[in-house]
Amino acid sequence: MSTGYDYRKFAILFVDDEEQALKYFAKAFEKDFRVLTAGSVADAQVILDRDGDEVGVVITDQRMPGKTGVDLLGYLRLNLPNVVRILTTAYSDIDSAIDAVNSGALYKYIVKPWNLRDLRGVLLRAMEFYLIQRERNMLLRQKLHVIQRLIVIDRVRSLAALAAGLSHHIRNSMMALKSFLDLAPVKLHEELPDRSTKSPEFWEDLWRLAQRESQQILHMVQKVAETVVSPSYTFADEVDLERIIRSGVEQGVERLGHKGQVVVEIAPGFPRVKLDAEMARRLFSILTEKTIALNRSGGTVVVKAKAPVSVWGTTGAQILFSGEGPAWSDDDTASLFTAFAPSKRDPRELGLDLLSAFFIAYHHGGEIYVHKSVPLGPGFELTLPLSPDAVDRPEMHEGFLEKLFIRFDVSDDYAP
Repeated sequence: MSTGYDYRKFAILFVDDEEQALKYFAKAFEKDFRVLTAGSVADAQVILDRDGDEVGVVITDQRMPGKTGVDLLGYLRLNLPNVVRILTTAYSDIDSAIDAVNSGALYKYIVKPWNLRDLRGVLLRAMEFYLIQRERNMLLRQKLHVIQRLIVIDRVRSLAALAAGLSHHIRNSMMALKSFLDLAPVKLHEELPDRSTKSPEFWEDLWRLAQRESQQILHMVQKVAETVVSPSYTFADEVDLERIIRSGVEQGVERLGHKGQVVVEIAPGFPRVKLDAEMARRLFSILTEKTIALNRSGGTVVVKAKAPVSVWGTTGAQILFSGEGPAWSDDDTASLFTAFAPSKRDPRELGLDLLSAFFIAYHHGGEIYVHKSVPLGPGFELTLPLSPDAVDRPEMHEGFLEKLFIRFDVSDDYAP
């Protein structure tokens, strides 16, 4: 047997309605491969539905009662397209084999009766093909994960650049304008001490409007500046997650000026994790602020952390942010993750903070979910892997890049 590949890592499923053929096949190849057998297409489908992830090659006879081998190949092509498909047939069934090849449902066909030596070679090459294909797909997924992370980092850095630009180019101008507006009533009184204008109410209303709108612009600039933190490309250091959670929660409570109770419950012996401490602290602060803001009753807000949990195929932690108030409505959550979509509750909110939270969580290999009601809400669920580099995240779903590059809108996926 060739070296370099574990030919028993995945099984070969042989399908034939003749009991003797099944025994013959198993006896001939069980030393080289893991062999599974089925006496019909229906039995094979049961095995594949249950253990399809363990099967690398399927070899099936064509003529069987009920469904044929070609039917099984079609089922595999739709449901387990990476499994290598082989058809074994007599000369009289050669047309079926040719049709299967032409339809793309077949890796190879073998004419009965078999030559065991030749068949063994075919099975070895088929399993090698499956293993190489699987390894290639794994490498492609890893590269895709890297690309996705770089895209997210780029978007966070773009937000940071936007914040810096707004702060530099807008804040100074707005502060100068605000200073002028603050002096306007005094100067008006000096110029017109007897208030002899024809419409003093108009000028007073105009002044108040200008003051209000300039304050709104300054508030927007400040919110954008507070939203972003610069991401790191690597996660080299392990940090105390409990300390970061508590620090972020305290930061969120202080920023919001919350007077109610915020309870932090963290299981003993909480693990250390690899993350960007400053980004994580900002993440916990944002989710704390949002939970408090949406908690209409004003009662206790609970931040509860537990580990280990499963996060994209690796070990991670779950942090729940929940309030005591009534369930959140669709209006409460419709635009939570949408940039520059004002909240119906507070029109000054820009949606940037939760968008930033999404990017930070995604950058660390985690997810944010919105739970509108008990038992997990109303509030947010955050999952983070203990090591972002160990995450096996699925490929990008359709529209991910469009949302990331154009709309900044993830509310459909993260506010169920």
